[in-house]
Amino acid sequence: MVDKKNLEKKYSIGVDLGGTNIVSAIVNYQGKIVNRLKVPTLSERGKEATIKRIIETIHENIIQSTIAIDDIIGIGIGAPGPLDVKRGIINFAPNLHGWRDVPLRKILEDEFNMKVVLENDANAAAWGERCFGAGQGVNNLVCFTLGTGIGGGIIINGKIYHGNNYGAAELGHMTVNKDGPRCNCGNYGCLEAYSSATGIKNRIKNRLKEGIKSKFLNFDNDDELFESLRLKLIFETARKGDKLTKNIVEEAISYLGIAIANITNILNPEMVVLVGGITNEGDKLIIPLRGEVKKRAFYSNYKSLKIVIGKLGGNAGILGVAALLWIPTK
Repeated sequence: MVDKKNLEKKYSIGVDLGGTNIVSAIVNYQGKIVNRLKVPTLSERGKEATIKRIIETIHENIIQSTIAIDDIIGIGIGAPGPLDVKRGIINFAPNLHGWRDVPLRKILEDEFNMKVVLENDANAAAWGERCFGAGQGVNNLVCFTLGTGIGGGIIINGKIYHGNNYGAAELGHMTVNKDGPRCNCGNYGCLEAYSSATGIKNRIKNRLKEGIKSKFLNFDNDDELFESLRLKLIFETARKGDKLTKNIVEEAISYLGIAIANITNILNPEMVVLVGGITNEGDKLIIPLRGEVKKRAFYSNYKSLKIVIGKLGGNAGILGVAALLWIPTK
């Protein structure tokens, strides 16, 4: 899979640009992280300050690693969309203050004098799992990133599928219930409104405000305290028999299963890879999820489908964009 002509340079740099943190790692062509740095994005200080922070973090990573700059093939950036991947421009980033039509690729190429690639963060996670994780050797896979929101990456015939204008794989905004709750995107009944961490917490909060009781959760309308609630605790209370959280969790898994069944019937992938915090539930997530998909997908498609948890954890995106320097997806 690695382009052998690129192996004279043994390392690349992967950067995950998030609204909260910037994570940078120096990676070798086998997917081993040599050095990793994580710093707050501080996006409230504005675009120029964030760009400066990205540059400083990359420089510091190179210094700490003691790797010669001539041994680094380039830099891969994973960023939230929408992006113009071809031109290396971040069109808009809701969680990054003031980011509109930012030519990040050119800025970094001018600073470091090396090749830079830009990719959607969820596509990067899919590519990371395909190159170094659960999807090694799989040419047709779909990746769901399950976190605060829900993103997606689609790989068809060994290549990232970007769509007509780089807007493909917004899996979190697939409508799974036309009469469902309002999503942050403005639509109703999106998968993200049911199965993301934010969606699960919002639905519990709304039920509590409606007067539905929970055996374990009582926040007395303290929204700040509620926001500190961890997904792990929600799943634990559901397992202990709390009716409110049990219903919400079961619905979250059910709607995720509907989404996977839809994708299975449309694309017939070999594998669906799940990454993100909810996957810490392991078989408690996977077993009911497979049951839901089996009920709804064509049996021939389901029979050949593997639904797995990613192996790379929070490093999937970093490894994915780093791998793009050696393993082109176009």
